[in-house]
Amino acid sequence: MSLLKVNEVTDLGGDVPTGVGKILQVVSTTKTDTFSASVAAGGLTAVTGFTASITPRSTSSKILVFVAIDGNASTADGHMAFRLLRDGSPVGVGDTAGSRTSLTASQTPAYASDNTAIANAMKQFLDSPSTTSSITYSVEIHNSTSATQTLYVNRSGADLDDAPRARTVSSITLMEVAG
Repeated sequence: MSLLKVNEVTDLGGDVPTGVGKILQVVSTTKTDTFSASVAAGGLTAVTGFTASITPRSTSSKILVFVAIDGNASTADGHMAFRLLRDGSPVGVGDTAGSRTSLTASQTPAYASDNTAIANAMKQFLDSPSTTSSITYSVEIHNSTSATQTLYVNRSGADLDDAPRARTVSSITLMEVAG
């Protein structure tokens, strides 16, 4: 994990009070290796080695979270989605409705329907943790099909060994925004 501190950021302008809206620090984690897990229908599993931690300077700070995750599923009709967690609890998820799973984002099925391809799911979320203690953001991937399948990160389901195919990276970036 790399830590980049931004020392100078210009004010947003207008009637914004001095300091509010400034980026105080940036933390980013990039996952370059692959991950796979067999996941039951509608199930979730944590992605190993895919977390980012930040310690806000003020309880009024917001944390702008960017997640981009690449991967696919073992079946041609499958795709995955993800759920963002702060210290193990879901944040930035949809409302509950019946037995539907509350998630943060999903791959576009049109691109994920070919298990020889790699699809992307991404989301930005502005969190208000109201703490100056260290907080950790992580990701769980979700099997968005009605059967058990293997989900993959940074590779396709088929993972064919030929030049037109790829291996990719996934990332979590956290930006502390002064409140």
